[in-house]
Amino acid sequence: MDEAKPLSHAKPVLIAALVCDVSAKDPTTGKISLLGIFDKIHVKQFPAKRPVSVYAKLTEAEGQYQFQCKYVYASTGETLAEAKGEFNSPNKLGTIELNLQFPPLPLPGEGRFDFQFWVNGQFLGQTFIDASAMD
Repeated sequence: MDEAKPLSHAKPVLIAALVCDVSAKDPTTGKISLLGIFDKIHVKQFPAKRPVSVYAKLTEAEGQYQFQCKYVYASTGETLAEAKGEFNSPNKLGTIELNLQFPPLPLPGEGRFDFQFWVNGQFLGQTFIDASAMD
């Protein structure tokens, strides 16, 4: 990111956040396809690991931004992983799509795992997955 430009004070709005098995951007059309959207995981035993993709769509952004997507174990509040990056939005009326590919994420136990979205240090919202043991 160009260090000469300050970070924007305009707070974007998170209009979509989904967890899926695979997300891919078509190089020809620029469209993002999401396969296997889910919010529940059943595992044979804990601890476990699972790769996931996270898609987020923002609007009302204008200017330079740094973003974080924190993967948080809700029962402990511990951040287990995070993705970071930056983007520039030239038009507040447009949208920004974030297509995040996570390596296998830890699932230390049963419960809720949040994907929290932050831009320029401001919390925008979150999505989640719930993990449980197979019966």
